[in-house]
Amino acid sequence: MAVLSVILFHDSMHSYGVLSTAWFFHNGSFGVDIFFGISGLLICSRLLEEEERYHRISLARFYIRRASRILPPLLVYLLCSGILALFGVIPLARKEWLASLLFCRNYNWFSLVPGHNDWYTGHFWSLAVEEHFYLILPGLLVFVPKRWRIAALGTLAIGVEVWRVYRQQTRPWIFLFQHTDIRLDSLLVPAICAILLFEPWWQRRVAALVRFWPCAAVILFLLVTTGSFPITRALAAVFLIPMVLMGTMLFPGGIVARFLELGLLRWIGKLSYSLYLWQQMFFSGHYFQPLGSWQTFPGSWILLFGCAAGSYYLVEKPMMRMGHKLAPPATPGREDLAARASRRVDTAEMAAKVAQVG
Repeated sequence: MAVLSVILFHDSMHSYGVLSTAWFFHNGSFGVDIFFGISGLLICSRLLEEEERYHRISLARFYIRRASRILPPLLVYLLCSGILALFGVIPLARKEWLASLLFCRNYNWFSLVPGHNDWYTGHFWSLAVEEHFYLILPGLLVFVPKRWRIAALGTLAIGVEVWRVYRQQTRPWIFLFQHTDIRLDSLLVPAICAILLFEPWWQRRVAALVRFWPCAAVILFLLVTTGSFPITRALAAVFLIPMVLMGTMLFPGGIVARFLELGLLRWIGKLSYSLYLWQQMFFSGHYFQPLGSWQTFPGSWILLFGCAAGSYYLVEKPMMRMGHKLAPPATPGREDLAARASRRVDTAEMAAKVAQVG
């Protein structure tokens, strides 16, 4: 859902009778905030799973897995876009290409070229924020004692929010929204939620809070549609997006959660990283179209999913498999997590029965 929102945000508006993509055209950028929320929850949870199983977190193994996951499809996209730029097909400056490769594309002084249209690597700002988060969170979990982790992450998140308020008084939001120091709380708060979910006492209370997560989703929709843009994004990042994500995790049997488990949506979710990388190549409908019919409907959708599927099956999946061989994760994936959750429930039920017999 997050990646489809971003694609429709970059696409031209379309109308099909009473249906229209206008809402996504105006608000679809919030898909990036959802990506941040997912990353904060997922990355922190995986690190905590490793600590739970091995009683330690290996930074080397973490970065091997992340590099094998992130870098190969990214390098393929940069290689292809660089070749197109060399032949004058698309505008792509050397400075912005290097800034994208080095994950500093989100700061203008590293990548801005006056008078140059930097569309084709514009989305690398969010990948830079993610990579900076990967540099901060694992080390914090390794070197900060368990009892101080939430306080450390919370202090850092509050510092980001205070800094954002201050910076918005001095510069327009359009010049700030890509900066890591402005957006990092969108990942830190979900990471705090992941830590809470690993504590049984907190997990029960969080579950009670997010039981009616579809209501939070409705409030998020209304805020995005009607709210003040920077304030709305801050509220969404800090409260509502983590609530919605935790609700789908803790209550997978609900109607909406079951809808999100439809085969087509799960397949799109698997392709989401490659879709995010390649959508910038084919969707610039309301800016410019140097690629002609490749950037108009339906060719843009066909080419996007073709490139993303090729990237996933030929690059992402083999490289992820290699990364897992070099640095095996504590748990291999969703199915294993579901099995482990089931074993925990069975163990709790057995303990209760033993207590009753006793």
